Amino acid sequence: MKLGIHDLLPLNQGETTQERFAKTIQMVQALEAMGYSRYWASEHHGMASLASSTPELLLAYLAAVTNKIRLGTGGTMIVNYSPLKIAEIFKTLTLLAPDRIDFGIGRAPGTDHNGMMALSQGNPIDFDHLYDKAQIILDYLTDTTPKGFYSLTQAIPVKTRTIAQPWMLGSSGQSAVKAGQMGLGYSFAKFFGVETDPSVFKAYRDHFQASEFYHEPKVMVSYKIILADSQEEADYWARPSEISHVRKNGAPLMSFDRAQEIDLSLEEQSILEENYQRRFMLKGTPENIAPILQEEIERLGIDELMAYMPIPDQQSRLHSYKLLTQIFQ
Repeated sequence: MKLGIHDLLPLNQGETTQERFAKTIQMVQALEAMGYSRYWASEHHGMASLASSTPELLLAYLAAVTNKIRLGTGGTMIVNYSPLKIAEIFKTLTLLAPDRIDFGIGRAPGTDHNGMMALSQGNPIDFDHLYDKAQIILDYLTDTTPKGFYSLTQAIPVKTRTIAQPWMLGSSGQSAVKAGQMGLGYSFAKFFGVETDPSVFKAYRDHFQASEFYHEPKVMVSYKIILADSQEEADYWARPSEISHVRKNGAPLMSFDRAQEIDLSLEEQSILEENYQRRFMLKGTPENIAPILQEEIERLGIDELMAYMPIPDQQSRLHSYKLLTQIFQ
């Protein structure tokens, strides 16, 4: 089972973005040493508690300080940008890091209404033709002439030796069929908290058509996972992200000690329990979590597993990453 990390780059209380970047560089180098296949950074705008607003720039830097781990966007929010610009960014990245770049196709804006207006310069935002827009980007990536006025301009550089590996992102199942028809990998963010029926992935596989990017369907699912050597330690490490999850106040992650002092309401506790029951979030020891992950892999037909581990302490987070690799050794 290939393993990857999905990262929103959450800030800790009192931490600067510069410090988060420095820790992320160290972390990705450690992930590569552990044998992780991929590291993906998200795209969010106007959220002061998340440091990932321009993942493509971060990937370019990470490519220079790593050797083999694949680096991707989870995702690039294509509604915000022109197809030409997106294609040229990813074609440039593939020249800088051949056969190591992933292109996560996101259809959400990654921001609120005000952020959307700022990104679109106040112009109307078109959510109705995003699959057409994605196809134009894919045509540019493969040096295929796209339709319409886009055919009059080449995406530079041309004839790159390798192509960014495209994945259609999903969190509701609506894009599964289209991902299959377009011959893309399908990456589902289960940690977003949307119920996942196995029929979603069956529909993707049933509609899959081989493409220049994939000869067969590929399913990736992302979970929020906290692993530790004991259940008590996992509960302790998970508490800051649990508070952030139920309160959704945009605040940085609390320290472990501060988080233990917070009492959640019955409603908040009920939300957490439901998220764990429905396997949007997982926490515990490798021995306890391994059978759950194996059941999910078999039930949903997962080819690759991604983990989001928002743990405020760097060493604890790295240890949790290490424990996940041990499950699949």
